[in-house]
Amino acid sequence: MNPISTFFLQNIIFVYFFYGLVFFTLGVVLFIASRRPSEFQFARAIRPLAIFGLLHGLHEWISMFQKIAALTHGYWPTVSHEMVKLILLVSSFVMLAGFGIVLLNPGPAGPWWRSKTIIGLVGIWATASLAVNVLLAPGMIDLMGMADVLSRYSLGLPAAMLGVWALMVQQRTFREHDMPQFGRDLVWCAATLFLYGVVGQLFAQQTPLAPTTFLNSVVFLQWFGIPVELFQAGLAAVFTFYITRALQAFELENQRRLETANRAKLAAQAAALEAERQASREMERLNEELRLTARELSLLLDLSNLLATPMPLQEQLFAVLQKIVHSLAFSKAGMIMLTRPDTGDLHVSASTGFSSPAGNVNGEYWYHQARQLGEKCVESKLAMCLHQDGQVIAFLIEEANELQECRLYKSPTLIISLPLVTQQQVIGCLVLAQPAETAKPVSVDEFRLIAGIAQQLGLSIENARLYQEAQRREKLLQELLRQVVGAQEAERQRIARELHDATGQSLTAIALGLKGVEALLNRHSDPAVVAGQIRDLQQFSANALGELRHIISDLRPSQLDDLGLVAALRWYIQNFERRTAIPARFILQGEEKRLVSEYETVLFRIAQEALTNIAKHAEATQVQVKLELLPRQVHLTIEDNGKGFNPEEILNQEEQPVGWGLVGMIERAQLLGGICSLTSAPGQGTCVQVSIPLMMELTNV
Repeated sequence: MNPISTFFLQNIIFVYFFYGLVFFTLGVVLFIASRRPSEFQFARAIRPLAIFGLLHGLHEWISMFQKIAALTHGYWPTVSHEMVKLILLVSSFVMLAGFGIVLLNPGPAGPWWRSKTIIGLVGIWATASLAVNVLLAPGMIDLMGMADVLSRYSLGLPAAMLGVWALMVQQRTFREHDMPQFGRDLVWCAATLFLYGVVGQLFAQQTPLAPTTFLNSVVFLQWFGIPVELFQAGLAAVFTFYITRALQAFELENQRRLETANRAKLAAQAAALEAERQASREMERLNEELRLTARELSLLLDLSNLLATPMPLQEQLFAVLQKIVHSLAFSKAGMIMLTRPDTGDLHVSASTGFSSPAGNVNGEYWYHQARQLGEKCVESKLAMCLHQDGQVIAFLIEEANELQECRLYKSPTLIISLPLVTQQQVIGCLVLAQPAETAKPVSVDEFRLIAGIAQQLGLSIENARLYQEAQRREKLLQELLRQVVGAQEAERQRIARELHDATGQSLTAIALGLKGVEALLNRHSDPAVVAGQIRDLQQFSANALGELRHIISDLRPSQLDDLGLVAALRWYIQNFERRTAIPARFILQGEEKRLVSEYETVLFRIAQEALTNIAKHAEATQVQVKLELLPRQVHLTIEDNGKGFNPEEILNQEEQPVGWGLVGMIERAQLLGGICSLTSAPGQGTCVQVSIPLMMELTNV
């Protein structure tokens, strides 16, 4: 034995003291560090490692006190003392195993897995100890020593390996969190723990159990020249040193957390300032939007009031257009173009500003450009803008991107045309223009205001049209009613006159003749004279009956009820030709069928009115009436080669009596869901065309 070994053996008490002190210090340091808040699982795992250090230190100090007692008082270990040491040793190994298990299983299923692992290791140790007791039947002191060795093999060594594995896993975690220096410290800790577990626990005290018969503390002293306890104490010191350095990761984590909190605080303050500035800007924007909205609503209200004033539509549109042009910064001139309800032709209903353009702009050319753009707008049903370089951009006012394309085009916007839409139909357009010399950019808000004006204008114009049409129809209805009443009264007067002048005189003559016959009979006159008187009375009676039949047929021909529309038209056309001496031809296309009485009456009255107008006004030399009977529709056409007329003028001049007959024909056709159209021109004759859908099947005559 060399001098160094002798020195350490002589001072073995100090070796145990140093051994226990190192482990106890490790436990205290780790216990203090485990109280720090941290997101690392390592902070929670070092609590059982701290307990391991405290328990292991107590175990070594008890061994130290036993050595002191043996040297000073001849102390011999008792069973109770060895039991306490064994419990402390086993408990420390359990805590070491708990350190590795906690660090390797942080999830919610961890506690149950940890308990099962620890119970399993303790169960292996207890089973082995019981087997040794049964097989070898040693004394209690020897059994405690063998249980000590078995705890190092079955608990200490596996627990150390779990700790090594856990430390290597944790060092990767530190590296992932940009803490490589602490990861290296844990590598050193893992290395020292590996040596502690393999070397320190294999060279246990000598017992009859293998392999302590050839691997024990005595053999270690012989091979390496130092006690195994000193080797374990040195490893514990190195472990404590590096684990203490690794614990500085918590300080760095805390610093980073503080820095993150400070950055978050600064960011929150900056965000609060930005939010305040943004709120201020938003308030300004909302105020501006409110002002623009108030301006827009005020303008739209003014336009609605102007369109509601009791004046002709053209005057309303001119007043509205002037209000729009004077209210918008963009526009210096403008026009409203509308389609005619009957023909669909587009015309300028109102314009302003083009007759006195600013600068050297030619007013007529400017007006022509605006009108052309309006025509394109109505044709394409899209809003359009004309720029100074001649570029025309079509866009949907609802699409922000297309609107931006028009507004931000390199060349200034000179003319804007927006369709006037109502019930998904384009009824015209609003055109606003500014001269190139004073051209200003158009803002988004002004674009939207113009769009709102166009939308409101379309609805208001349509309402104004409907109102005027309703008024016109009301007047028409009143006049038609007056005409009907007048016609009824005239017909009564005609019937009364004809009954008085013709039928009444015939009946008077018959009455006087009958009195004469009575007188002749009383005087017993010649029978031949009486017979001649009776023959005269028969002639008077026949004349009266014919006149009565003529009056009845003028009111409603019996052929219409008895034989139907075709026969009634033939009869009436023959009478028309006989009365007026105008050659008239009737053409029937399709198989002769009876229509519903209501349809036959309407068609007959339309033909009667048309032929009456021809006789009164046309100065025609030829008339043709064509009736076309189809399964689901009937067409009636009355043509003449007379002097013709302008239907639009006649229909729009309510005061002319001739117009009411034409209106009556149109109204009669519309009552059955049909249409009545008039085609005529001065010197080109007249054609009346009637088309009525049949709501039920035709019936055979």
